[in-house]
Amino acid sequence: MNVMPRKTASKKVSVPSSDEAPVLHQRLTLIEVDDPDQLEVLRADRKIGPFIAATLSDRVAVVFPGKGTLVLKALLKAGHTPKVIEAS
Repeated sequence: MNVMPRKTASKKVSVPSSDEAPVLHQRLTLIEVDDPDQLEVLRADRKIGPFIAATLSDRVAVVFPGKGTLVLKALLKAGHTPKVIEAS
């Protein structure tokens, strides 16, 4: 399973209402997977799933702020080989 937690310098997330402005998030940790089924497996995992805050697409999820290191350790412990990308 190729799982890629990423920390990005900033990420714009649109809000559903056209009355509100987009929200800018900084230092956001994302999980990106190759296969949508992999993301469902991670969401169902009792040690990783609780730290997934939202799903941006069928292959990308947002980790709760401050929980990126915990998720990375849980992925490694579960035998995954995540590729970590730090954005500047």
